[in-house]
Amino acid sequence: MTIDYQKPEVAGDVVRGNIPILDVQFGNVWTNIDRATFERLGVAKGEVLEVRILSADEPVFEGTMPYVSTFGDVPEGKTLLYLNSVDNVAFAINWGNFAEAHRIASGPEWRVELAKP
Repeated sequence: MTIDYQKPEVAGDVVRGNIPILDVQFGNVWTNIDRATFERLGVAKGEVLEVRILSADEPVFEGTMPYVSTFGDVPEGKTLLYLNSVDNVAFAINWGNFAEAHRIASGPEWRVELAKP
């Protein structure tokens, strides 16, 4: 079986991508949205973004989180959006497991939408 590669895209003021893999050791959610695509939103560090995570078009997570440099930029237990070690957008909970807390998995049916509020 093969899975079609799904490229991240910008549609108006929304960046869309998917979740190809989880950072299972820490429970962070890694997207395929690369830095260049993400930067097309014109977001600065510290700004808050609207985040939607869908599985088979059903919302699993809808909320806001700040775009930060490090986990220490948010209080313990709070969500954050950051660029991971492969320079793609990722979501986490400082000292928590984002994937487990929101029952998020990876695969072609898992989609992500980011927008400025």
